Amino acid sequence: MRNIEKYRNAFIDALDIEENDVNEDLTLGELREWDSIGHMALIAEMEDVFDVSIDSEWITDFNSYLSGMELLKRLGVDFINE
Repeated sequence: MRNIEKYRNAFIDALDIEENDVNEDLTLGELREWDSIGHMALIAEMEDVFDVSIDSEWITDFNSYLSGMELLKRLGVDFINE
């Protein structure tokens, strides 16, 4: 499975949402499920799926679908050349 698919699935699994709810415009708080508790579940899911550790300082930077990808790129996750 490609990293972008893993990333999308992490949102679906952690937030318990439908596939069509996940898109590049998705932001924290936009969906009822992506509240503060859902956010921490999503962080944990990302750490498990990509085997990374997300520093607590970076958690607040992760506030949208695209910012999450940027954060993971900083941690070495490649979405282009996988």
